Amino acid sequence: MKDTKKAADFIISIILIALSAFLYMTADKMPGATKGIGPGDYPKFICTILFILGVIQLISVVVSCKGIPLIAFKEINRKFLLRALIMGVATFAYYKLMKPIGYLLTTPFFLFGSFMLFGYKKKVKGAVIAIIFTVVVYLLFTKVFMIFLPRGILG
Repeated sequence: MKDTKKAADFIISIILIALSAFLYMTADKMPGATKGIGPGDYPKFICTILFILGVIQLISVVVSCKGIPLIAFKEINRKFLLRALIMGVATFAYYKLMKPIGYLLTTPFFLFGSFMLFGYKKKVKGAVIAIIFTVVVYLLFTKVFMIFLPRGILG
């Protein structure tokens, strides 16, 4: 089981490195600001951090295994694999629905669904957390950072 975890860490670090590099290049195409921080600077900063963390994780796995860990495919838990697939589809749907429906309406459902998918048992508490988190992030972005999130049908 430990080898499976190391193999999963290896694969995740490769994916994280590739994804952060791709997103960095995408953010690099955003318009720059004449003064101060532009709209692409924050995503580039986050992508740089994710890239560094991915490299650190990759190096630690390779060093601890004294090479690239192999995957025993019979040991992969299909239940967790299915959850990851569902989460990927849900994230894509969330991304596609946010603009037409809006951040305030899509995010609580996405968060609540994520909680339930990964085994959180307290449904009322999960719903309250999802709603509070959504409102706090919305207010933080719109009032403090002056970044307006998609309003969708509310807008």
